[in-house]
Amino acid sequence: MKKLMISLSTLLLVLALCFAVLAENSTPATELYDSLAKLLFYRDNVTLTGTVKFSLDDVWFKTADITLKQDGNRSYREMALSGTRLDGTAQKNGYRIVTDGTTVYVMETVRPGIYRIGTTSEHTSLIRNTRETEQLISLGRAFTASADLLLGKDTLTKTPEGDLRFEYKDLESDLLNAVTNQVFQFAARRYFDNEYDSYAVDRHARIEDYVSVTQGILYTVQNVKLKQAQVTVKQDENGMPKYMEGEITLNLETAGQGDRKIDISFQMNVKDLGKTKVKTFDPADYGVASEYERAEAEPMYIDESDLNETERAALRTLDLAGFDRNNIVYMGYQRMEDGSGEVSFGGAEGWEEKFLIDADGKVTAMDMDSAEWKNGSDDQFTKDPQPDAETDEKVKAFLKDFLQEVNPDLVKTVDGLKAEWLYKRYDHVYAKYTGDGAATFVVRVEPEMRAEAMSLPGAMTNEE
Repeated sequence: MKKLMISLSTLLLVLALCFAVLAENSTPATELYDSLAKLLFYRDNVTLTGTVKFSLDDVWFKTADITLKQDGNRSYREMALSGTRLDGTAQKNGYRIVTDGTTVYVMETVRPGIYRIGTTSEHTSLIRNTRETEQLISLGRAFTASADLLLGKDTLTKTPEGDLRFEYKDLESDLLNAVTNQVFQFAARRYFDNEYDSYAVDRHARIEDYVSVTQGILYTVQNVKLKQAQVTVKQDENGMPKYMEGEITLNLETAGQGDRKIDISFQMNVKDLGKTKVKTFDPADYGVASEYERAEAEPMYIDESDLNETERAALRTLDLAGFDRNNIVYMGYQRMEDGSGEVSFGGAEGWEEKFLIDADGKVTAMDMDSAEWKNGSDDQFTKDPQPDAETDEKVKAFLKDFLQEVNPDLVKTVDGLKAEWLYKRYDHVYAKYTGDGAATFVVRVEPEMRAEAMSLPGAMTNEE
């Protein structure tokens, strides 16, 4: 959940922009549609600023203030989010992102003074054009050609001031609803990594079962319908959109709770067309240091009141496994289809540990992506080891204590484990323990005991 997020608000802006021109088969509407598509998907120099407010069943839950800048293959994105958790407590977060075409520099509100680095495909537009966006653009253009028959000729009007106004209310259009769902799912796939092909049609989870309202909507909604919309678009002298505001109501169909309603109000400005500047990223410009530099001087602060139960279980497991939470430089969470959760941690020394926690809160797998013992050559392993009795006893006692806290069902399997290999490098000693029908473990024996990997029978981890 704490992944880098481009909020649902960004795509809802796009959705609103598209709906504003899907109303009438007229030359102005067609030209406006094409200008919007060009602005959002093909323009390589522009600034967009806006605010979006969201309410679920007439109760406000999020406001997003957004700035998007594109300058060639460099872009800048800023999102300031304020809202409420499902328990009613206030929440504020957000981020700033700078890209230069190949590298992404991320600065998150919850981690002030720190930036992270990632990689990305080259950014040539704010929304980034792909084959999928091309299909959506074509779908919208095709809908425009027949929208007057589907929605009525008075849906799009032009004011005396030259503004275009789109008004839609309680019209049943299967085609428009299909377009709405395609855009909604496109947003979920691109910005939240949701894969709807894996979702059962009859899933009955409730929105309130999730950490945030946004996550609950993404995971539970089966169908989205546009109920009503009022959107005004102002254009410049060249017919390019320069300002837009509006209100949109969507009906959300869920299996677990029936129909829910989401209201969205927004405004957006288009500025500095052809004049936008985005500098190459320099930490000094933002007063930040890399996560690894900062971790050496100051550990990442984790407020456990902000974590869900699965995240807290994983953090406790990290402690019990023998890692130092004061060296954590990042933390990530992903909820799985079966109710389990995957929680990842990264440490200043370069370790990356991943835990799988089942729906009952038990740890069922551990994987260390950057483990030293995964990268050694064969001649660094001792084959068919016969560890001394003291070491064997010490490892098994450690595993029993560890498992008693994180998955008691596995404690009884420890006595039947046998060492498969020992790996020594410098002052580090690692041992892999396996058993018939039992879990597999990798433990760092020296310099301090630390559990680094675990997989249940039939499961695979990267080290295998």
